[in-house]
Parts: sequence; C-alpha cells; structure tokens
Amino acid sequence: MSRRGFSLTKTLSTRFFSTEEDNATNANTPSFLSSTCGPQVAAILEKYASKIHDDSFLKIVRQLEFWHSNVEQGLGDDELLALAERLAKIASWRENVDDVSIPEEEKLKIPKVRFGRTELQMPIITCGGMRIQETWIPDTVPLLKSNKSKVVKSASQDNLKDVILCCLKVGLNHFETARFYGSSEVQFVDALCNLIDEGKIKRSDFIFQTKIGLLSNTKTADFAKYWEASWTNVSKLGYVDLFAFHCMSLNYQIDSVLSDDADDGGVYKFALDLQKEGKIRHIGFSTHGCAQNILRMIDSNKFSFVNLHKHYFGDYHAAGTSDLRGGQGNAECVRRALELDMGVFNISPFDKGGKLYRPPASVANAVGWELSPIAFAALHAWKVRGMHTVSV
Repeated sequence: MSRRGFSLTKTLSTRFFSTEEDNATNANTPSFLSSTCGPQVAAILEKYASKIHDDSFLKIVRQLEFWHSNVEQGLGDDELLALAERLAKIASWRENVDDVSIPEEEKLKIPKVRFGRTELQMPIITCGGMRIQETWIPDTVPLLKSNKSKVVKSASQDNLKDVILCCLKVGLNHFETARFYGSSEVQFVDALCNLIDEGKIKRSDFIFQTKIGLLSNTKTADFAKYWEASWTNVSKLGYVDLFAFHCMSLNYQIDSVLSDDADDGGVYKFALDLQKEGKIRHIGFSTHGCAQNILRMIDSNKFSFVNLHKHYFGDYHAAGTSDLRGGQGNAECVRRALELDMGVFNISPFDKGGKLYRPPASVANAVGWELSPIAFAALHAWKVRGMHTVSV
C-alpha cells in the first residue's frame, strides 16, 4: 500500500484516471474535485489517506464521482461530504484494528448470532473459501493433483494467514471450505494449524466448515474414501465444527443421503458415526438446487444447518421456480429451515446474487447513496429473511 502525503488532486489525476497525454491538462481529474465542496472532499480523503489501501481508495473515488455526476440523483455539497466521510472511515477499518489510540468500542466488530440448533455463536459474515486456493486442480485426479507441500509454501499461503488474522481481529471467525475446492481445504487447515503452533490463535477461536459431495451412484464405501481423503487434511484441527453434504441439488444425491435402505445404513449413518466419534460436531448440507429438492432435505429434519441461495436479486438456480407451496424461489426453504431451528447460511449473496461488487447504475440508483448494493443485500438477508450469516 502506498501512502499519500502529497496533493490528492495530483494523485487522482495522474495515478488513477489519466493517460500521459492527459496529465498536462488534468483532463481526467474527477469532477467532484472541481465542485464547490471539492477542497473539503479532498481534505477528508487526505485525513484518512495513510490508512486506506490503493484498491479501496480507487473504489471510493469512483463512488464519489458516480454520485457527483449522477444525472438522476446528483448529490448536494452536504451529502457528498457525508458520503466521503463515511466511505473513508469504513475503508480505514484494517489499520484501525491495530491502532491502540482508538477505543475498542469504536473499532469494527462483526456481530454474532445463535446458529440454530447447533448453538454456535456465528458471525453474521463468513469467510468463504471457494476462491481461496493456489489451484483449482483437485487432488482426486492422481495425474493432475497439486503437490501439497508446494501449495502450502506458495506466496498465496502467507496472504491467507494474513486474511485469517484480519478476520479474527474483527470477530469474523467462521471459515468455510470444501473437499472439491481445489487446494482450499489443504491451505486453510495448514494456515490455521500454523497460526495455532505460532501461538497466535487457539482452536476454540474459530469455526471450521468443510463439505464433501456425492458423485453419481456413490456408495457408502465410496463416500468413506472421500471422507478419509478429507480427514487426512483436516485431522490436524482435531475436529470439524460444521460438516456438510456438498451440493445436494439433484434427486439422486438427495436419495442417497436420505435413504437408509443400504445394508451398511447409508452415507447419513456414516456421518452420524463420525459425529459419535467426535470427528465432526454438526451435520448439514449445501445446495444449489430447486426449491422442491431443497425442501426434501430440510423437511427430513436430519440436519442442523443448511447453506443455500436466497438473494434479493434472484436465488441463482432456484430463481423464479415454484416451491409448490404458493411461493417462488427459496423463500419458503429459508422460512422452513428457521422453523425447524436450523442454522441458515446464505451462499454468495454478492456474486451469484447480482454481482453487486460491480452493480449496474440502475441498481445503485435504486438503492441510493446512503447504502451500497452490497449492504442492501446483506441487510435483506439478515433482517427480512432472518438468515444467520452471509458469505464473502
């Protein structure tokens, strides 16, 4: 992160917006800096500049420019100044966490809620691990599998440890991964174990979730092999807080999990045995399926939690589909899961739920300047739907 102790106007015009030809005339200098409150906006950003990383700084500038030049809702001076102050203050959270001069009550802290019948205190934001990996190549492919020792020595591993520590400092202590997320599971476990060995964290400081899926015609013996491969990775943690059957979306997958007709009791009984052995603590499932199939799993009342899509801007695979109970999408799934006291985890609300990290102008205008589309979507999940945690 570079620190800005020089002219903000020059920084913005030369570093982020201009070509070399433009620099001479400042042709691409953000228009809000030329407004009547431009110097005041610049002073606000200068005040926080040393605590804001470049990527966040650029996003702030883009938002200020969008709202200043917005033909539908152009902001007045007072509103623009309030927006600049709010965005800059939010973006400085990471540096503030370690600032001993700032009172603890003024620092960012992620609230926690009861995660259904698991009784876990769950942060309302979860660190999702699907895209946290050195490689997508799964170790289920012998000729292509990544070298584990090489993966955990990669440059991304140090970054992952830093991410975990930053999360824990603000109370975000739920880390979610899966057997089939490339090297994610291996890397998360290695990073967490290293931090424990270094004395920086304790096992009780975090909630660890991993997931294992069922392939076509998966038998209990096959699933046991998948589990053993995963346990080879995660056994160093001692136990898995949340174990989920991964991607329970299609009928054959659901039939395999819910059926107890097999001579060996089936895969659900296998998971129950793991629970009795203390290797896993709570059993749930994740899904990208239609509402009818999700409700089959929920109504079985065999699971303590569910990971599913329910977004303001659509429900991913289930958007628009009838739930056969008079509703559409996954709203009834969430309602029913909460009724059965299940923990409810909202999958990918800011990506699959509308790519809200780069929202269209129409969405930004509809939400308004006082709330970002991401914040709007999160509040909808928490306050309207009653979901316990959302993944980022």
